[in-house]
Amino acid sequence: MAPRPRRNKAATRRTTGRSATREAAPQRAVPGFQPFIIGVLVVVITEELLRVLYVEGSHLLGQRRTEVYGWLSLAALLLVLASRWLRLVPYRRALGLAGFAFALMHTWLAYAHVLDSDMGNVLFLSVEEQAALWLGLVALLGLLPLALTSTNTAMRRLGKRWKALHRLGPWMTLLAALHTAWIGVHFGLNPLAWTSVALLLVSAALFLFRSPGKKVAPWTRRP
Repeated sequence: MAPRPRRNKAATRRTTGRSATREAAPQRAVPGFQPFIIGVLVVVITEELLRVLYVEGSHLLGQRRTEVYGWLSLAALLLVLASRWLRLVPYRRALGLAGFAFALMHTWLAYAHVLDSDMGNVLFLSVEEQAALWLGLVALLGLLPLALTSTNTAMRRLGKRWKALHRLGPWMTLLAALHTAWIGVHFGLNPLAWTSVALLLVSAALFLFRSPGKKVAPWTRRP
């Protein structure tokens, strides 16, 4: 009877460890220009629809553009929170960057068309609108370091601090939702109705859709 070959226990442990690491590692972001192209298409379609609905160069068009890009920013940030539930994890980085980019466009348009390019006009806003404005600015500044560190290089350099930093994302989304709730919209909708839905979605994403399981960073994988 032929002797049974001996197993290399060290090799078995290494193979098992690699398999576990691969299973535990999070999905990587979608490579290439696909998310960028989608974002450009969203902007182009949005601009064309607004130009069809409103007179080109009018003050009303500027206000509507401001509101729409604010909504797009909040929608992208909400999708980031619900990415695991909606199976959008590979698009999470692109969605976060899109949310920040739309927030920048929203801020610039608000400065140009709501404040008429004069920060002194903030004083003519109501107390609630001023509070909403500053809350939105805090949310934008909070998203800035998250956008600047949304690279593989930043993840490697910051290590555990990167994860701690990006835990601010859901709370900045909550601030953005509160900013939207306070400032209101001018589409003729009841602000309390759609605001309640938006805040409920944010709360659900914060406390239900976030996975507490420990993940292994992609740069720790062995070849």
